[in-house]
Amino acid sequence: MGSVGRSIDVASFKNYEELISAIECMFGLEGLLNDQKGSGWKLVYVDYENDVLLVGDDPWKEFVGYVRCIRILSPSEVQQMSEEGMQLLNSTTVDGINDSLRR
Repeated sequence: MGSVGRSIDVASFKNYEELISAIECMFGLEGLLNDQKGSGWKLVYVDYENDVLLVGDDPWKEFVGYVRCIRILSPSEVQQMSEEGMQLLNSTTVDGINDSLRR
């Protein structure tokens, strides 16, 4: 499994919809990250306290101030996380996160 990192300025977006749409386009996941039918793909972010949270759970302005990096989780990674808790992300340093987007 490969790793891809991209830098973006999350403050340049107006809301979650714009951010998610841009991420979908960057990684060829159009329609999968905002899929109401449940594609299984999820976006999580790591804040400056190394907490892992779902993108969209916090008010936009708070998110912009807290986000350190964003990670795209495939359906299999989401399944693995549900089975193994947060070990998948907590065992990885923020600098080594796969498919991360850095501000």
